[in-house]
Amino acid sequence: MFRIEAPYPAPSTTAILPSPQWGDSRELVSAISTMHTMNGTLYTYIKRKKARKKLVWDFEIARNKALELRAFFNIYYRTKVRIIDHDNVTWIGYLINNPFEFTGKARALGFPGNETMNVTIEFEEAD
Repeated sequence: MFRIEAPYPAPSTTAILPSPQWGDSRELVSAISTMHTMNGTLYTYIKRKKARKKLVWDFEIARNKALELRAFFNIYYRTKVRIIDHDNVTWIGYLINNPFEFTGKARALGFPGNETMNVTIEFEEAD
């Protein structure tokens, strides 16, 4: 089970999702800049943002859950949220997708709305 609670630190709304599909990823947030000197020498600088992490999860959910999640994103986009992931790890930070894309995957009898949707959630850990 995967939970997103907002706003942090006193959540008033919780979105509960099934566990994400295989292949969730974690990466360090950094920026690379290149500079040329007057004589043409190339220097590359890597700016790390205090070891913050960017996390990406892919979900396959029912259409009705996708509509609920879209409303949650519209209300709490760019506010601090707490995520308790499928490994029971707590993350505090911001949802950074822009825009959140919901893709119709397949017809699914037995699911509410008779359709499944794919959504990718990108999250950046706060300092």
